[in-house]
Amino acid sequence: MDDKFQQLLDIHEIRQVSIRYNRHADACEGEQFAALFTEDGEFDIVGNQTYRGRKEIASVCYGSVGIVHLAIDSIVEVDGDTATQTSKLIIGKVAADQSSMDLIGTTTMRDQFVRQGGQWFIKRRQSHIDTDPQLALARLAVKAQ
Repeated sequence: MDDKFQQLLDIHEIRQVSIRYNRHADACEGEQFAALFTEDGEFDIVGNQTYRGRKEIASVCYGSVGIVHLAIDSIVEVDGDTATQTSKLIIGKVAADQSSMDLIGTTTMRDQFVRQGGQWFIKRRQSHIDTDPQLALARLAVKAQ
């Protein structure tokens, strides 16, 4: 029973990292966002760019003003001090005057996690935009800083 309990705790903690990811991204809190990744972490927006290391990862967060992330359907598999997660994100863009929000689309997230010092971190996150990536990114108007 102890192994099963630990696995449930690990899954919960990994999902908490993902929740913080979305909250920090929505608030454009680049440092906090990037701190969820390992020092050498990677964030790969497939069809666009791969951001490597916390400085580059923070830069994409700072440039994502008005974006809202809603995560659904998370599947987590834990294997010791590593784990994988597959989930969907629904992405919206809030109008500058906050009068409305446009649905940009969905993306399939494929994550690799690693436990370091007793905490879970994202080692690699791949965002596979489910529609044409260039059109979706243009609508989001995300710019690295």
